[in-house]
Amino acid sequence: MAQGRAKRPHQKVKTGCMTCRKRRIKCDEGKPACRQCTDSLRKCEGYQPPQTWLFKPRKVAETKQDTTTTNTTTAIVQFVSPLAPIGDSDDRRSFQFWVEQAAPIFSSYFGHSFWAELLPKIGVAQPAVKHMLLATSSVVEASALEGVPLEKNSVYQTHYTKAIQATCSSPQIESVLMACLLFACCEFMKGSVLPGLRHIQAGLNIIDEWVKSTRTSDLQLSPAAKLIVQAIAPIFLAYIDKAPTYGMGDLPINECACTTLVNTSAELPWVEHFTKIHRAHHALDGIGHHIARIMDYRRAQWRPSPPHKVQMLLESWRMHFETFESSRPDAQKQKYGLALQLLRVHYTMLSVMLRVSSSKHENVYEQYTEEFKWIVDKYDDFAELWAKDESSKFFTGMGNLEYHMGYIPPLFFTATKCRDPATRLAALKHLNSLRVVENNWTSCTAYLIARKIIKIENTRSINNKRTGLKDEHDLIRPVEAFITDKRSTQAGLNYLAFPYDSTPLLQDTLDLQSCPFAPSAQWPLCRIIRIGGYQGGGVRPLSTGCSCGIARSKEALILRPKTKV
Repeated sequence: MAQGRAKRPHQKVKTGCMTCRKRRIKCDEGKPACRQCTDSLRKCEGYQPPQTWLFKPRKVAETKQDTTTTNTTTAIVQFVSPLAPIGDSDDRRSFQFWVEQAAPIFSSYFGHSFWAELLPKIGVAQPAVKHMLLATSSVVEASALEGVPLEKNSVYQTHYTKAIQATCSSPQIESVLMACLLFACCEFMKGSVLPGLRHIQAGLNIIDEWVKSTRTSDLQLSPAAKLIVQAIAPIFLAYIDKAPTYGMGDLPINECACTTLVNTSAELPWVEHFTKIHRAHHALDGIGHHIARIMDYRRAQWRPSPPHKVQMLLESWRMHFETFESSRPDAQKQKYGLALQLLRVHYTMLSVMLRVSSSKHENVYEQYTEEFKWIVDKYDDFAELWAKDESSKFFTGMGNLEYHMGYIPPLFFTATKCRDPATRLAALKHLNSLRVVENNWTSCTAYLIARKIIKIENTRSINNKRTGLKDEHDLIRPVEAFITDKRSTQAGLNYLAFPYDSTPLLQDTLDLQSCPFAPSAQWPLCRIIRIGGYQGGGVRPLSTGCSCGIARSKEALILRPKTKV
C-alpha cells in the first residue's frame, strides 16, 4: 500500500488571539486587535488569559491537611478546560478577577487554600458554584474597586439568578453548601452582616442534618463527605466564630454535630504585598479578628490563634503598609489621607491589644501610655479637619472606604484602658463630640459606658484612700452592658474587680436619659465592650445629628490622679 503524504512538521498554535487559533494561523498578537484579523476584516476575539494562574499553588510549606484536601478534591472534581465551562469573555474576566483580587480578600481572614485553590477548582466543574462564584466576584469588584453598581451589573444579576436555579435543582450537597457560602459572602461584601450570617447558619443546619443522617462509614470513606468535613464545614464554623467580632451575639457552634469531626487547627490569614487601599484594610481587619478572639477573656476560642503567629502577621502588615504608603503618588496620599491615618490608628490599637492579651492584669496598660497619647493626637488632627468640613468624616465612593473599622473603637479603648488621667479625659472628650452611629452602638452610648467605667475606678480609689497609688484593686474589667426594655432610661453595667477570674460579678447603673439615641443600641453590649469597642472592618459610620454631647461637655468628672511608678 502506498504511504500517505508525510505531515509537514510544525508547532501547534498555543498563543495569539482566539480567532487566529481557530483558523490555525500565526498571529502577530497585536492589541487591541491583531493585524491578521484587521487585514481580513474579521472580528478579533481577543486573547485567552494565561492558564498558569489557574490553580497555581502558593509557595508555602505543604502540610498534612493540605495534602488531604488536595487528594480529596482530585477524587471528586472533574478537571476540564477553563475556557469551555466558564462562559463568555465577561465570565472569564470575572473568574480571573476572583483568583487575582477577590480570593485574596477572603483569604485575609481564614481559609486561604479554600478560597484561592479549592473553590475555583470546584467552580469549574459545578454549575451552581460557578454561577455563584462569578456573581460574588462581581460584588467584590463593585464594592471594592469602584466597579459598575450592582443594580446595573449584568454579570452579577445573570449569575445570581442562575445560581439560585442551579442550587435548587442540584442534588449534590457540597454544591449547595458552597453556593450557600457564596450567598453569604455576597451579603458580607455589601455590608449586610445579618443576612450573611443567616446564610451561614442555614448552611450549618444543612451540615448538621446531613451528619446525623449519614452512616459513620460513609463519613470516613466518601470523597464528598471528606470534602464537606475537611474543607467546607470549617469555613462555615469560622464565620460563626467571627460573628461576635461583627458585634453579633454568640452562636452555639458547639451544639452542631459536625464540630466533633472537623479539624480544629487554625489556618491563619494570608498577608501579602498589597497595591490597593481596600486590600490593606481587609488584611488588617483579618488580623484584627484573630486579636479580638484572643482578647475576649470570657469566650473560649473554637480554633485557637497562636499569639506569636498573629504578632508576626501584624508586623508583616506594618511592613507592607509602609511600602504601600510610601509608594503612593501625592494625589493618592491626599485623597486617602484620612483613611491611611485611620489604618495606622487601628494598627496601633490592635498592637496594644495583642501585647496585653497574655496578661491577667489591668495595670499592664501602664506600659502603653505613649501609644494612647499618639492615638489622641491623631484624633486632634481629625477633629481639626472635621471642624472645617464635617462631610469628610464620611467616606464615599473611594475604593470600599465607605466601610472601615470605625472611629469609636480607638477612643473607647483609650478612655477605658489608658492609665494616664489627662489622656483618658481627652479621648472621652473626642468620643463625646463624635456624634456617629457605628453598627451596634452610637458614640454617645460608648461615651456613657466609658465615662461610667472611669467614674467607678475613680470612686474605688477615693473610697479606699488610694488615689495616686498604683493599685490593681481600683481597676475594673467590664463584662457587659444591658437594658431590659428599649424604653428604659437606665442600663446595667456588669464588671469584675481584681483578681477578675475568681470574683463575682459587680453591677452599676448607667443613666441613658441624656441621649435619645442610647436605648436604640443593639443591647446587650457584651463582647464589644470586652474587646475595646472593636466591631471588625464592616463599619459604616453615619451621622446621628445628636446634640446631647453639648450639654454633657459641661459636666465635671473627677479624675483619678496618675498612678505613681
